[in-house]
Amino acid sequence: MDREQTRQENNALRALTAILMLFIVGVHYYSRVRVGDILVNDIIYNAGRFAIPILVLTSGYYCYSKDGHSEASIKRKAFHILYLIVIYKLFYLIFSGIYCIAGVVDIQYVIMEFLVVSPGYDFACGGGGTVMLESTQPIWFIYALFMIYVLWYIFYRTKTDFKWSWLLAIPILILCVTVDEILPMLGYEKIGGVDIRQVAGVMYPFILIPFFVIGYFLHKHKDIVDAKVTNEMIIAFLIASVILMLLESLILPGSAIIYMGSIVVAIVLFMGTFRIPPDRCRIKPLEYMGKYLTVWMYVFFGAATFAVRSITQHYADDFFLCEVLGPIFAIILDILMAYAFSTFLQLRSAKKKA
Repeated sequence: MDREQTRQENNALRALTAILMLFIVGVHYYSRVRVGDILVNDIIYNAGRFAIPILVLTSGYYCYSKDGHSEASIKRKAFHILYLIVIYKLFYLIFSGIYCIAGVVDIQYVIMEFLVVSPGYDFACGGGGTVMLESTQPIWFIYALFMIYVLWYIFYRTKTDFKWSWLLAIPILILCVTVDEILPMLGYEKIGGVDIRQVAGVMYPFILIPFFVIGYFLHKHKDIVDAKVTNEMIIAFLIASVILMLLESLILPGSAIIYMGSIVVAIVLFMGTFRIPPDRCRIKPLEYMGKYLTVWMYVFFGAATFAVRSITQHYADDFFLCEVLGPIFAIILDILMAYAFSTFLQLRSAKKKA
């Protein structure tokens, strides 16, 4: 595969990443909508843990190239993530600073958010009760992706064959599934006196490493994969893994990392996007969002959900407004913020080139 082929757009993947980003924003609003005694958001949140892995599979996939140009650009990609972290931190310093001046949060909140992550902030929910939001908690994903690029750059600079990354990826994947799913199924609640869910939560960022490695080698062995894995197989695996994932989410609703079914869903969904012809099933607004906005939507969604929750506090007794329309408002606000910032960067770039 030459450089031009490597850069060819996967329109289906762009659209899929946009849909996943919309899902990520929506579930982090933590709507209190219920069906009977079941919180709908909890089911979606637990079952949808394949979303972040697909984003990481994409990053790993595009780190491979036959001529080595993608591997050579790893340093640049790492600096791009670092640039993203700086923008993230500065934006939330300003955002929480405004809320501090308005008397919503105190200065300790602002300092903690800047140095680590946002402390939990409780909002009243429609229909009673509270929900806790942590605006900058999702930065863990950006930190983890940065560390993966650093690790990959070390492999590249030391001329270490990337195949050795499997020695790291496979044990991590096995360990995460064991701690998060197998041990709880066997009745284990603690490890060394520590709640097993807390242990799994600490391990969660490391699950990105196996998916990055899988994405890289799916690209490297694309011809073999395409020859051996048929479209019918992808569909069959997708159906079976979705069923497994849903069963797991019912049996173990408190997953802190990922379900085994979610692992398969992420991989086969990702592979499936490459089987869709570029001119089929086009959804251009989603493709545009996937190409230009998803990164900035991830940066801003904590602020969008926090802002909408803050505004709806004045109408906390209106369940429909707070818990049904609220997530939709948060998604729209996030899209608008991402679009405004993306447009600003594009205009700035065009001005520099002129």
